[in-house]
Parts: sequence; structure tokens; C-alpha cells
Amino acid sequence: MNCTLLRLLRKSQVMKISDKQILFEQIALLFASFVWTMVILSGLALFWTYQDVQARWELVLNAPPGALAQAAPPPTATPSPTATVWSPPPTLTPSPTLPPTPTATWVVPPPNFLPETLNADEPTPIPVTIEPGDQAPPVVDAPPPPTDTPAPPTPAPPAAPVETPDLYPLPTPTATATPEPAPPAPAPNPPASGDGIPTRLVIPSVGIDTSVIQVGWQVVEQNGQQYSIWQVADYAAGWHETSARLGQPGNTVMAGHHNVNGEVFRDLVNVEVGDKVTVYAGNQAFEYVVDLKTIVKEKGEPIEVRQRNAQWIAATTDERITLVTCWPYTNNTHRVIVVAKPL
Repeated sequence: MNCTLLRLLRKSQVMKISDKQILFEQIALLFASFVWTMVILSGLALFWTYQDVQARWELVLNAPPGALAQAAPPPTATPSPTATVWSPPPTLTPSPTLPPTPTATWVVPPPNFLPETLNADEPTPIPVTIEPGDQAPPVVDAPPPPTDTPAPPTPAPPAAPVETPDLYPLPTPTATATPEPAPPAPAPNPPASGDGIPTRLVIPSVGIDTSVIQVGWQVVEQNGQQYSIWQVADYAAGWHETSARLGQPGNTVMAGHHNVNGEVFRDLVNVEVGDKVTVYAGNQAFEYVVDLKTIVKEKGEPIEVRQRNAQWIAATTDERITLVTCWPYTNNTHRVIVVAKPL
């Protein structure tokens, strides 16, 4: 009996000691968890503080001068210890009022290139709005030749084309056209009268019979550059408003499409020297005979060559008409130039 009681007492003591050890281990585990949690939170706080300090430092280094000036306190003015002695202001001598310097009204000059027709794969230039007064008023009554424009073509040495600048040789046209029946021949030219603005163009040899409308030019922007181009009439020939009127000394210029929008000048390339051309100004007819035809390369040429080509539509002192269109039919790399003189 006594032995049994002793055993029970020993077991109870062992259990009490074991329970205390377990409790101590749990408390130590909780303390260790708390310590590690504080260490982790402290590390995160230090990391965030470092990031904030670094961001503020970069802002100071990369901030614009205006922001730093606004952040800095305004400087305090130091009063001057010396007294200011009043003195009367100097007498100013009024300067004479000068009249305003006159400015030229011709801000946007006419184009110095031949009219052009864009291909389908070429970007369309963006028209630029022109304020009133920027574009020169039309000059239609035999404008005098400008000082920088060469004299009208004159016979040159045998090596140069007759009455032409030094242009490309005339290629042999590949397109063929069936001439339409020629209309009745108009009456001889009456004395020059009326406004002389072309309204109709007839070339019986190649079947051209089209109305003529007045066109000007516009300023466009392409590839970041602005330049002026002649407008080309649709479904009609376009008379350049700055060129001469019919029956008056000067160069009467008309241009038209050859492969789009009516194709009024599609067969102009087939015109031959000696063909008759009749241009009407209302009911008044003016007869001409083709004096020259040439084809010049325009697309991809340097500015100097294109400006030389444009001399064909410059003002002249003699009476003539000049017809312009693009060529060939599948492209617009060349220009067909036809010059006719009064019959």
C-alpha cells in the first residue's frame, strides 16, 4: 500500500515538472515570434524610409529651376543705410514720329513649278489657310515680264531646241488616239474685244473640246514644308489667272488632267506641230497654230531643273498660248508642253 502511494506521488511530481517545461517552452516561442516580428517590421520601415529619402533626393536633383525657386523662401531685402537725395528727373527730348514702313502685300508668290497631278500612292498635301491679303490679286492684262524671268525663247544655236530652254529631248509618245471628226472651222478672229478670258478650247486633230475655267494656286504643307502649287481644274481645262488674256501680248497658260477627273488633256501628247487650236472667250474665237511640242522630266528632278521647266509658263512679250499636262498615262513623271502662236 505504501509503495503504491509513493509511486503515485512520484508520477504526479514528474507530471508537474513536465507541465512547467511545456509552459516555459510556449512562452519562449511567443517571445521569439514577437522579437522576429519586430525585426521584420523594423526592416520594412527602414526600407520604406530609404526609398522615400531617395525619391526626394532625385526630385531635388531633377526638379526644374522654377520649382526650386518657388520652393525657396523669397530673399529679404536689406535696407540701404545711405539716404536717398531727391533730384529732378532729366528732361526728355521727344523723338520725331517716323511714318510706318510700307510692306509688300504679295506674301504668297505664285508657284514657280509646273502644275502637277499626284499619283494614287502619293500623300495628298495638306492645304494651308491663306488670310485675305496674303495672296496677290490676279494679274491678267498682259503682265510685264519680271526682272528675274528670261526673255522669251529665241532661236538658239543648232545644238539647242528652237525657241526653248535647254530641256530634255522630246521622247516618242507611245499612246495613240483616234481623232474625232473635226467641227466646222470657226470664223476668222475678229478684233480683240471683251475680257479675253478663255471659256472653251478646241483642238480638232486630237479630239479635244473642253470648257475652260479660271484657276489660281494654293499653299500646301507636305513633309513639314510649305509651298504653293497651281490648282488643276477637274473635268475642264484651267486657265492660270495670272497669265495673259486672249488677244493680248503675253503667255496664256492652260493646264488639265490627262488620267483623272475628266482626262480632258489625255490626248494632248498626240498634238503635232502645225495643228490648229481654237480658243473661245465667250462667243469670240481666237485661232492659233501649234508651233512647238516638247516633253520634260519633272518628277524626282532637282529644284533647279523644275524651275527651268516652269519658264514655259512664265510671262512673255509675244502673244501665245501654252498648254500643260502630265505624261505618261500610267504615271505623272513628265510634263507635255504645247506652245501655239496666233494663226
